[in-house]
Order: sequence, then structure tokens, then C-alpha cells
Amino acid sequence: MFQMAGNPRQDLYLEISQNLVDRELEDLRNYVSGSSYLSAGFVEKANGHQIFIQLEKEGKLKPGDLSLLASILRKVGRHDFAEQAEKIAENERKGQKTRKRAAASASSTDQETPAKRQESPPCVEQEGGPSRREEKGPTDADIRQKVRAINYSDTGEVTILGRRIRYNTSMRFEFNLFQMIFYCEAWDVGSGTSDNSGKRESRQGAAEHAIEHLLKRLRDNEVI
Repeated sequence: MFQMAGNPRQDLYLEISQNLVDRELEDLRNYVSGSSYLSAGFVEKANGHQIFIQLEKEGKLKPGDLSLLASILRKVGRHDFAEQAEKIAENERKGQKTRKRAAASASSTDQETPAKRQESPPCVEQEGGPSRREEKGPTDADIRQKVRAINYSDTGEVTILGRRIRYNTSMRFEFNLFQMIFYCEAWDVGSGTSDNSGKRESRQGAAEHAIEHLLKRLRDNEVI
């Protein structure tokens, strides 16, 4: 069983997906596509976890607001998970308020010492190396090498470049191609950022593609 710890929202997505029975999953797909929250073409092949991740990507499950998720879960009869979603959203809102207060306090402190800011050099040159502002994250080759050095299973967690990355792979048979197709969803535990592999011909390839693209996104966002 997948061990949960870290990002409560992502944990809940996965827990729901693992515990939905076939009828509940079918009701979930029908409701999400029927209400035009997501396209029917995507929903009919997706599991619960993939549906929730896509809803979040499209801005329908915003930080501090899981009201849509709670509503969907009640529609399919999972009031237990709906209550959990509401509690997580409440905790996210509390966290947002705390961070705003901390940012306001830091801003107030900075405004009281403008002279110190003016005296500070724009960047600190270090002997034998680039300035701090010129430092860059890992290259594409660095990321690719670290990602491909790992053997991936169906579901799990890995630590790469200091980031805890969870992943979940699924597969289905494509009759038009007459072959098995693999799909992987990967997300960063700390930030909640996620990415997917699209259609791949192997489980290993799907996991590598999703995790590699996720790490590049984190680098571009200056998380790593």
C-alpha cells in the first residue's frame, strides 16, 4: 500500500483514486464529463487521480478551495472523502493567511531600513565563480542522467536533486495500435507541481518522461 505523507491534497487525490469502486469511478467520469469540467475523451480513459490532477491544472481546484472536489465526491456518494477535502482546504486557507502575515511583516521591516538596502551591492561576486544572481539550476543533461539512473515501479516515491517526487503509472491496451500504452503522473511533494508523460511504450519510459519534465519545470520556476 502506498505510504502517504507530505502534501495532504496530493495524498487525498491518491487515496480517493485507490479506494473508489468501479461504480463510483464510472459515476465520477460521467459527472465530470457531463458537467463539462473536463473533456469526455480524457475522462473516459483516466483514473480518479488523473482526473483530480487535471482539474487542478485547469484551475478548478485552487489552493484553499476544494469545494468542487467535495461536491463531486458527494455526487458519487463518497461523503467521507468530501469532508476530508473540506478540512484540507480549510488548512490551506489558514496557511495562506499565515504566509501573508509573515510577508507583510517582512515588508514592513525592509521599509524601515532603506539605507541598508542601498548600501548592499546588487550581487556578490565570489572569487573564482559567477555572481549569485548568475547561478543556474541543473542542466537538461544533469536532470536526464539522474532520472534515468533509477528503475521505476508502478507507484512510488524518489528523491532527485533534493526534491521528493511521487509518481503513479497506469497502462491500457490501445486496440487501434494493437499494443500496450503506459501513462505516468508525477508530482513534487513540497510544491504540489505536477506533470505527466503522455502515451509511452514502456512503464520505465513513462516514469522517466514525466519526472524529467517535472524537474525541468521546477528548475524553470527556480524551485531547484
